Amino acid sequence: MPNERHITPRWIETLQENEIFVFGCRNSGRHFDGASNFALNHFGAIMGQREGRQGQSYAIPTIGGHIGRSELRTSIETFTQYAKSHPELHFLVTPIGCGGGLWPVSIVAPMFRATSKLPNVSLPQEFWDELDKGKIVELKRNMITQFEFYIKKLYKGVGKLHLWYMKILSSKSRYKNLIACQIAKRQCERVTLGENMEWIRFFDRKITKAATYIVNHVYKTAYMLIDNHYHLCFIKDEDIAWDSITDLPKEVKNRVIIRERRYDFGVQCFENGLAKILWQISPDGSYHYLDKYYCGKQTDEKYIALLGVIDTHCRFVEKLHAVSPEKKIGVRAGVHDDRLREKLLAWENY
Repeated sequence: MPNERHITPRWIETLQENEIFVFGCRNSGRHFDGASNFALNHFGAIMGQREGRQGQSYAIPTIGGHIGRSELRTSIETFTQYAKSHPELHFLVTPIGCGGGLWPVSIVAPMFRATSKLPNVSLPQEFWDELDKGKIVELKRNMITQFEFYIKKLYKGVGKLHLWYMKILSSKSRYKNLIACQIAKRQCERVTLGENMEWIRFFDRKITKAATYIVNHVYKTAYMLIDNHYHLCFIKDEDIAWDSITDLPKEVKNRVIIRERRYDFGVQCFENGLAKILWQISPDGSYHYLDKYYCGKQTDEKYIALLGVIDTHCRFVEKLHAVSPEKKIGVRAGVHDDRLREKLLAWENY
Protein backbone atom coordinates (compact mmCIF):
# COMPACT_ATOMS: atom_id res chain seq x y z
CA MET A 1 0.00 0.00 0.00
CA PRO A 2 1.38 3.43 -0.92
CA ASN A 3 0.00 4.92 2.31
CA GLU A 4 -1.93 3.91 5.39
CA ARG A 5 -5.54 3.05 4.65
CA HIS A 6 -8.21 5.17 6.26
CA ILE A 7 -11.63 3.55 6.52
CA THR A 8 -14.78 5.57 6.91
CA PRO A 9 -16.81 4.48 9.99
CA ARG A 10 -20.10 2.71 9.30
CA TRP A 11 -21.99 5.36 11.26
CA ILE A 12 -20.96 8.96 11.78
CA GLU A 13 -22.69 11.05 14.43
CA THR A 14 -20.09 13.70 15.15
CA LEU A 15 -17.08 15.15 13.38
CA GLN A 16 -13.71 16.42 14.54
CA GLU A 17 -12.97 20.05 13.80
CA ASN A 18 -10.92 19.19 10.70
CA GLU A 19 -13.18 16.42 9.36
CA ILE A 20 -15.48 16.79 6.35
CA PHE A 21 -18.51 14.57 5.72
CA VAL A 22 -18.61 13.57 2.00
CA PHE A 23 -22.02 12.47 0.79
CA GLY A 24 -23.96 11.77 -2.38
CA CYS A 25 -26.98 13.87 -3.25
CA ARG A 26 -29.61 14.64 -5.85
CA ASN A 27 -28.62 16.63 -8.91
CA SER A 28 -31.19 19.26 -7.83
CA GLY A 29 -29.44 19.75 -4.49
CA ARG A 30 -32.58 18.91 -2.53
CA HIS A 31 -31.30 17.02 0.47
CA PHE A 32 -34.48 15.19 1.39
CA ASP A 33 -33.21 11.74 2.43
CA GLY A 34 -30.29 9.47 3.27
CA ALA A 35 -26.83 10.84 3.94
CA SER A 36 -27.70 14.15 2.27
CA ASN A 37 -30.53 14.80 4.73
CA PHE A 38 -28.25 13.83 7.64
CA ALA A 39 -25.64 16.30 6.34
CA LEU A 40 -28.36 18.96 6.04
CA ASN A 41 -29.42 18.49 9.68
CA HIS A 42 -26.02 18.00 11.31
CA PHE A 43 -23.07 19.09 9.14
CA GLY A 44 -24.08 22.33 7.45
CA ALA A 45 -25.26 21.07 4.06
CA ILE A 46 -27.22 23.74 2.15
CA MET A 47 -30.58 22.98 0.57
CA GLY A 48 -30.35 23.57 -3.18
CA GLN A 49 -26.53 23.31 -3.43
CA ARG A 50 -25.84 20.26 -5.54
CA GLU A 51 -22.05 20.02 -5.35
CA GLY A 52 -18.99 21.07 -3.42
CA ARG A 53 -18.11 22.22 0.07
CA GLN A 54 -21.00 23.33 2.27
CA GLY A 55 -20.39 23.76 5.98
CA GLN A 56 -18.58 20.72 7.37
CA SER A 57 -19.67 18.56 4.45
CA TYR A 58 -18.98 18.06 0.77
CA ALA A 59 -21.69 17.06 -1.75
CA ILE A 60 -21.23 14.92 -4.87
CA PRO A 61 -24.32 14.62 -7.14
CA THR A 62 -25.08 10.96 -7.93
CA ILE A 63 -28.70 10.81 -9.07
CA GLY A 64 -31.26 12.77 -11.05
CA GLY A 65 -31.14 14.90 -14.17
CA HIS A 66 -28.44 13.76 -16.58
CA ILE A 67 -26.09 12.16 -14.07
CA GLY A 68 -24.25 9.32 -15.80
CA ARG A 69 -20.87 7.69 -15.40
CA SER A 70 -19.03 10.52 -17.08
CA GLU A 71 -20.67 13.19 -14.92
CA LEU A 72 -20.12 11.16 -11.75
CA ARG A 73 -16.46 10.59 -12.61
CA THR A 74 -15.98 14.30 -13.28
CA SER A 75 -17.50 15.23 -9.91
CA ILE A 76 -15.26 12.71 -8.12
CA GLU A 77 -12.20 14.10 -9.91
CA THR A 78 -13.23 17.59 -8.79
CA PHE A 79 -13.53 16.36 -5.23
CA THR A 80 -10.12 14.66 -5.44
CA GLN A 81 -8.50 17.93 -6.51
CA TYR A 82 -10.24 19.76 -3.66
CA ALA A 83 -9.06 17.21 -1.09
CA LYS A 84 -5.56 17.35 -2.50
CA SER A 85 -5.46 21.12 -2.18
CA HIS A 86 -6.68 21.00 1.45
CA PRO A 87 -4.28 18.66 3.27
CA GLU A 88 -5.24 20.24 6.60
CA LEU A 89 -8.69 18.64 6.32
CA HIS A 90 -9.66 14.97 6.55
CA PHE A 91 -12.50 13.80 4.31
CA LEU A 92 -14.80 10.95 5.32
CA VAL A 93 -16.30 9.54 2.13
CA THR A 94 -19.58 7.66 2.53
CA PRO A 95 -20.70 4.98 0.00
CA ILE A 96 -21.93 7.74 -2.31
CA GLY A 97 -24.39 6.70 -5.00
CA CYS A 98 -24.60 3.11 -3.74
CA GLY A 99 -27.80 3.63 -1.74
CA GLY A 100 -30.55 5.76 -3.20
CA GLY A 101 -28.38 6.45 -6.24
CA LEU A 102 -28.59 2.77 -7.16
CA TRP A 103 -24.98 2.72 -8.41
CA PRO A 104 -23.15 -0.62 -7.84
CA VAL A 105 -19.97 -0.48 -5.79
CA SER A 106 -18.09 -2.12 -8.67
CA ILE A 107 -18.66 1.04 -10.76
CA VAL A 108 -18.28 3.79 -8.16
CA ALA A 109 -15.27 2.47 -6.20
CA PRO A 110 -12.80 2.38 -9.14
CA MET A 111 -13.55 6.07 -9.72
CA PHE A 112 -11.92 6.73 -6.34
CA ARG A 113 -8.62 5.03 -7.24
CA ALA A 114 -6.74 8.32 -7.46
CA THR A 115 -8.52 9.59 -4.34
CA SER A 116 -7.46 6.50 -2.38
CA LYS A 117 -3.82 7.58 -2.68
CA LEU A 118 -4.43 10.74 -0.68
CA PRO A 119 -3.50 10.44 3.03
CA ASN A 120 -6.30 12.80 4.13
CA VAL A 121 -9.20 10.77 2.67
CA SER A 122 -11.09 7.86 4.24
CA LEU A 123 -13.09 5.47 2.08
CA PRO A 124 -15.77 2.90 2.99
CA GLN A 125 -14.53 -0.67 3.51
CA GLU A 126 -16.50 -1.90 0.49
CA PHE A 127 -14.70 0.65 -1.70
CA TRP A 128 -11.31 -0.61 -0.48
CA ASP A 129 -12.39 -4.22 -1.14
CA GLU A 130 -13.37 -3.34 -4.70
CA LEU A 131 -10.16 -1.43 -5.29
CA ASP A 132 -8.20 -4.49 -4.10
CA LYS A 133 -10.05 -6.61 -6.68
CA GLY A 134 -9.03 -4.16 -9.36
CA LYS A 135 -5.40 -4.35 -8.26
CA ILE A 136 -5.48 -8.14 -8.38
CA VAL A 137 -7.05 -8.12 -11.84
CA GLU A 138 -4.52 -5.55 -13.04
CA LEU A 139 -1.66 -7.57 -11.54
CA LYS A 140 -2.89 -10.73 -13.25
CA ARG A 141 -3.29 -8.87 -16.53
CA ASN A 142 0.24 -7.49 -16.31
CA MET A 143 1.64 -10.91 -15.46
CA ILE A 144 -0.18 -12.48 -18.40
CA THR A 145 0.99 -9.70 -20.72
CA GLN A 146 4.60 -10.13 -19.63
CA PHE A 147 4.33 -13.90 -19.92
CA GLU A 148 2.93 -13.64 -23.44
CA PHE A 149 5.66 -11.15 -24.36
CA TYR A 150 8.47 -13.49 -23.30
CA ILE A 151 6.79 -16.51 -24.86
CA LYS A 152 6.45 -14.67 -28.18
CA LYS A 153 10.05 -13.49 -27.89
CA LEU A 154 11.23 -17.01 -27.20
CA TYR A 155 9.02 -18.39 -29.98
CA LYS A 156 10.35 -15.83 -32.41
CA GLY A 157 13.90 -16.55 -31.30
CA VAL A 158 13.37 -20.26 -31.93
CA GLY A 159 12.11 -19.45 -35.42
CA LYS A 160 15.15 -17.31 -36.20
CA LEU A 161 17.48 -19.95 -34.77
CA HIS A 162 15.84 -22.57 -36.98
CA LEU A 163 16.33 -20.41 -40.09
CA TRP A 164 19.98 -19.88 -39.19
CA TYR A 165 20.28 -23.65 -38.76
CA MET A 166 18.63 -24.21 -42.15
CA LYS A 167 21.06 -21.79 -43.75
CA ILE A 168 24.19 -23.65 -42.59
CA LEU A 169 22.90 -27.16 -43.38
CA SER A 170 24.13 -29.07 -46.39
CA SER A 171 21.74 -29.14 -49.35
CA LYS A 172 20.79 -32.79 -48.69
CA SER A 173 20.23 -32.27 -44.95
CA ARG A 174 18.21 -29.17 -45.73
CA TYR A 175 16.06 -31.20 -48.13
CA LYS A 176 15.36 -33.84 -45.47
CA ASN A 177 14.42 -31.16 -42.98
CA LEU A 178 12.06 -29.44 -45.40
CA ILE A 179 10.35 -32.57 -46.68
CA ALA A 180 10.15 -34.52 -43.44
CA CYS A 181 9.27 -31.71 -41.05
CA GLN A 182 8.02 -28.60 -42.76
CA ILE A 183 6.07 -29.34 -45.91
CA ALA A 184 3.84 -31.78 -44.06
CA LYS A 185 3.26 -29.58 -41.03
CA ARG A 186 3.50 -25.94 -42.05
CA GLN A 187 1.58 -23.76 -44.41
CA CYS A 188 3.62 -23.00 -47.49
CA GLU A 189 3.37 -21.80 -51.05
CA ARG A 190 4.67 -24.24 -53.66
CA VAL A 191 5.18 -23.74 -57.39
CA THR A 192 6.35 -26.44 -59.78
CA LEU A 193 9.26 -25.41 -61.98
CA GLY A 194 9.35 -28.52 -64.15
CA GLU A 195 11.96 -31.27 -64.34
CA ASN A 196 11.25 -32.26 -60.70
CA MET A 197 12.20 -28.80 -59.48
CA GLU A 198 10.05 -26.85 -57.07
CA TRP A 199 9.94 -23.38 -55.56
CA ILE A 200 8.77 -23.27 -51.92
CA ARG A 201 8.03 -20.39 -49.60
CA PHE A 202 7.06 -21.07 -46.00
CA PHE A 203 4.75 -19.01 -43.81
CA ASP A 204 6.29 -19.55 -40.41
CA ARG A 205 4.19 -18.51 -37.40
CA LYS A 206 7.29 -18.09 -35.28
CA ILE A 207 8.55 -15.16 -37.33
CA THR A 208 7.00 -12.53 -39.52
CA LYS A 209 9.39 -13.04 -42.42
CA ALA A 210 9.70 -16.38 -44.18
CA ALA A 211 12.44 -17.99 -46.24
CA THR A 212 12.25 -19.21 -49.85
CA TYR A 213 13.85 -22.36 -51.25
CA ILE A 214 14.43 -24.20 -54.52
CA VAL A 215 14.07 -27.96 -54.15
CA ASN A 216 15.53 -30.60 -56.45
CA HIS A 217 13.49 -33.78 -56.00
CA VAL A 218 15.78 -35.84 -58.23
CA TYR A 219 18.95 -35.33 -56.21
CA LYS A 220 17.00 -34.64 -52.99
CA THR A 221 18.66 -31.29 -52.38
CA ALA A 222 17.32 -27.93 -51.28
CA TYR A 223 18.82 -24.44 -51.58
CA MET A 224 17.82 -21.32 -49.66
CA LEU A 225 17.26 -18.51 -52.13
CA ILE A 226 15.94 -15.76 -49.85
CA ASP A 227 16.45 -15.65 -46.09
CA ASN A 228 14.12 -14.13 -43.51
CA HIS A 229 15.82 -10.73 -43.93
CA TYR A 230 14.93 -10.64 -47.65
CA HIS A 231 18.50 -11.17 -48.77
CA LEU A 232 19.44 -13.35 -51.74
CA CYS A 233 21.77 -15.51 -49.70
CA PHE A 234 22.64 -17.99 -52.49
CA ILE A 235 24.35 -15.41 -54.71
CA LYS A 236 28.12 -15.21 -54.33
CA ASP A 237 30.45 -12.45 -55.53
CA GLU A 238 31.70 -14.60 -58.38
CA ASP A 239 28.11 -15.01 -59.60
CA ILE A 240 27.84 -11.33 -60.52
CA ALA A 241 29.29 -9.65 -63.59
CA TRP A 242 30.45 -6.54 -61.72
CA ASP A 243 31.65 -4.76 -64.83
CA SER A 244 28.07 -4.60 -66.09
CA ILE A 245 26.92 -2.54 -63.08
CA THR A 246 29.81 -0.10 -62.78
CA ASP A 247 27.74 2.74 -64.25
CA LEU A 248 24.71 2.16 -62.05
CA PRO A 249 23.74 4.69 -59.33
CA LYS A 250 25.49 4.17 -56.01
CA GLU A 251 22.25 3.38 -54.18
CA VAL A 252 21.29 0.74 -56.73
CA LYS A 253 24.78 -0.76 -56.74
CA ASN A 254 24.67 -1.02 -52.96
CA ARG A 255 21.56 -3.22 -53.21
CA VAL A 256 23.58 -5.67 -55.28
CA ILE A 257 26.46 -5.60 -52.79
CA ILE A 258 24.25 -6.41 -49.81
CA ARG A 259 22.05 -8.80 -51.88
CA GLU A 260 18.88 -6.88 -51.03
CA ARG A 261 15.72 -8.34 -52.53
CA ARG A 262 13.73 -5.17 -52.33
CA TYR A 263 11.76 -5.46 -55.55
CA ASP A 264 10.90 -8.32 -57.91
CA PHE A 265 12.80 -11.58 -57.89
CA GLY A 266 11.72 -14.57 -59.95
CA VAL A 267 12.78 -17.92 -61.41
CA GLN A 268 11.52 -19.27 -64.71
CA CYS A 269 10.68 -22.90 -65.32
CA PHE A 270 13.59 -25.23 -65.99
CA GLU A 271 14.31 -26.36 -69.53
CA ASN A 272 17.12 -28.82 -70.20
CA GLY A 273 18.38 -28.35 -66.64
CA LEU A 274 18.60 -24.55 -66.85
CA ALA A 275 16.41 -21.68 -65.70
CA LYS A 276 16.63 -17.92 -66.03
CA ILE A 277 16.39 -15.76 -62.93
CA LEU A 278 15.50 -12.08 -62.83
CA TRP A 279 16.48 -9.80 -59.96
CA GLN A 280 15.02 -6.30 -60.08
CA ILE A 281 17.32 -3.85 -58.31
CA SER A 282 15.67 -0.56 -59.18
CA PRO A 283 12.04 0.50 -59.57
CA ASP A 284 10.42 2.37 -62.40
CA GLY A 285 10.25 5.89 -61.00
CA SER A 286 7.19 6.82 -63.04
CA TYR A 287 5.13 3.91 -61.72
CA HIS A 288 5.93 1.30 -59.13
CA TYR A 289 2.95 -0.07 -57.24
CA LEU A 290 4.76 -0.54 -53.93
CA ASP A 291 5.81 3.10 -53.96
CA LYS A 292 2.47 4.35 -55.18
CA TYR A 293 0.04 2.38 -53.02
CA TYR A 294 2.15 1.79 -49.91
CA CYS A 295 3.34 5.38 -49.48
CA GLY A 296 6.91 4.55 -50.41
CA LYS A 297 9.49 7.07 -51.53
CA GLN A 298 8.83 8.24 -55.07
CA THR A 299 12.04 8.31 -57.08
CA ASP A 300 13.10 8.96 -60.63
CA GLU A 301 15.05 5.69 -60.79
CA LYS A 302 14.68 3.71 -63.99
CA TYR A 303 13.81 0.05 -64.17
CA ILE A 304 17.04 -1.94 -63.77
CA ALA A 305 17.32 -5.70 -63.42
CA LEU A 306 20.00 -8.36 -63.35
CA LEU A 307 19.55 -11.48 -65.45
CA GLY A 308 21.33 -14.81 -65.00
CA VAL A 309 20.99 -18.55 -65.59
CA ILE A 310 21.20 -21.31 -62.97
CA ASP A 311 21.25 -25.09 -63.17
CA THR A 312 19.29 -27.59 -61.08
CA HIS A 313 21.92 -27.36 -58.31
CA CYS A 314 21.35 -23.60 -58.04
CA ARG A 315 24.78 -22.91 -59.57
CA PHE A 316 25.22 -20.05 -62.00
CA VAL A 317 26.11 -21.07 -65.52
CA GLU A 318 25.70 -17.49 -66.65
CA LYS A 319 26.54 -14.66 -64.30
CA LEU A 320 24.04 -12.06 -63.22
CA HIS A 321 24.45 -9.00 -65.39
CA ALA A 322 22.55 -5.79 -65.94
CA VAL A 323 20.39 -5.88 -69.03
CA SER A 324 19.63 -2.81 -71.06
CA PRO A 325 16.28 -1.25 -70.00
CA GLU A 326 15.43 -0.83 -73.67
CA LYS A 327 14.93 -4.58 -74.01
CA LYS A 328 11.34 -5.66 -74.32
CA ILE A 329 9.77 -6.92 -71.08
CA GLY A 330 7.06 -9.55 -71.05
CA VAL A 331 5.31 -11.83 -68.59
CA ARG A 332 5.94 -15.57 -68.43
CA ALA A 333 4.82 -18.37 -66.18
CA GLY A 334 7.14 -19.22 -63.35
CA VAL A 335 7.77 -18.30 -59.76
CA HIS A 336 6.66 -14.93 -58.44
CA ASP A 337 7.81 -13.21 -55.29
CA ASP A 338 5.64 -12.66 -52.23
CA ARG A 339 4.55 -9.18 -53.27
CA LEU A 340 3.67 -9.72 -56.91
CA ARG A 341 1.79 -12.96 -56.76
CA GLU A 342 0.46 -13.14 -60.27
CA LYS A 343 3.37 -12.04 -62.45
CA LEU A 344 6.96 -12.92 -63.10
CA LEU A 345 8.88 -10.37 -65.12
CA ALA A 346 11.22 -11.92 -67.68
CA TRP A 347 13.05 -10.79 -70.74
CA GLU A 348 11.64 -11.93 -74.08
CA ASN A 349 13.82 -13.17 -76.89
CA TYR A 350 16.84 -13.45 -74.63
